[in-house]
Amino acid sequence: MKRKEKHDLWKKRMEAYEDSGETIQEWVSKQDDITEYQFHYWRKKIKAEVNSDSSDEVSQIWTSFDVPTFPTTSIEVRIDDLSVYIPENVSEEHLSRVLRVLRNG
Repeated sequence: MKRKEKHDLWKKRMEAYEDSGETIQEWVSKQDDITEYQFHYWRKKIKAEVNSDSSDEVSQIWTSFDVPTFPTTSIEVRIDDLSVYIPENVSEEHLSRVLRVLRNG
C-alpha cells in the first residue's frame, strides 16, 4: 500500500472511531487488523498534521492599517503626558477650539 493510501485509510479510520462514540479500547477491539499502538501512533500523526495546517493558515493572515503621518512642519503642544501635533496650515479658528478644549479638560 502506498503512503498516501495508508494515510487516507487512517484518516477514514479516525473518522469512524470519532463517529462510533466508543472508547479507543472498545473500537480497536472490534477491528481485525489494528492494535492500540497503531491507533495512537496514527492519531497523534494526523492531529499534528491538522495543527500544522491550521498554524500555516494563521501565519498567512495579513492585516492592514493606516499609519498616521504628521506634516513635516507642525507645532507640538504638550500638556502633562498629552502631546498634540498641530499642522502649520491649521486654521486659527480650529486651533482656538482645540486649545479651549485642552484648557477646560
